[in-house]
Amino acid sequence: MKQLGGFDIRLEKSFGFSGRRIPVQILVDQESTTVTIDCGCCEELLANKLPGGVLIPIASALKLYFKERGMRNISVDVNGTLMHRTYSGVANETIIPEMRGLLKEAVSRFQKRRESR
Repeated sequence: MKQLGGFDIRLEKSFGFSGRRIPVQILVDQESTTVTIDCGCCEELLANKLPGGVLIPIASALKLYFKERGMRNISVDVNGTLMHRTYSGVANETIIPEMRGLLKEAVSRFQKRRESR
């Protein structure tokens, strides 16, 4: 697999997570694209079983993003706080800025919902 790129999703200050970031890596091979999400910095936002908590809106946003591009999910592997989502088809580096904004918005909406409880 070749690393296409990566970015961090910064968590809001509202939960006392100032400075914490969720690293996201995008990897490709000849047939697929894999997105790896590391929630090790925010284990307290995860539900008892993954995907849960903050990973639910991230997974939903990724599903919609790739579906709109005709790329279906072919596997999901969760190991501790790491989630690997693999999609059929090969993406290129132009997806990174758009995906960063999409996931940042998904996490922001999640945090706003938690705050309003």
